[in-house]
Amino acid sequence: MKKVCYTVVLQSQLGPRAGELLLQENAQVVSGSFSLLGHCSRFSGSVLKSGKYLISGTLRSPVDQEPYDAIFTVQNGRLTGGLITRHGCWDLTGVQTVPAASRLRPTEC
Repeated sequence: MKKVCYTVVLQSQLGPRAGELLLQENAQVVSGSFSLLGHCSRFSGSVLKSGKYLISGTLRSPVDQEPYDAIFTVQNGRLTGGLITRHGCWDLTGVQTVPAASRLRPTEC
């Protein structure tokens, strides 16, 4: 199983929001967690082709939950793509990071 961590920026209607995305890939199935706005949310999805992913989940904030589908590409340690939500499409960019020791074995959200 391949596990990779990214520091990401989501360009939402409220401006840029920094977070972290942990991507776990096993054959053609992906899962992981998306930490944003102080909350961690799980997602699942599939590999469309090498380096291109389709995931679905729900972003949580202190006041709401936002379901999303996302398509993104990972190439040379860079993540680019977007989230499709009921409030529109939001750009997602990121760079691969080395997880801190506390995240080597990620906990469930």
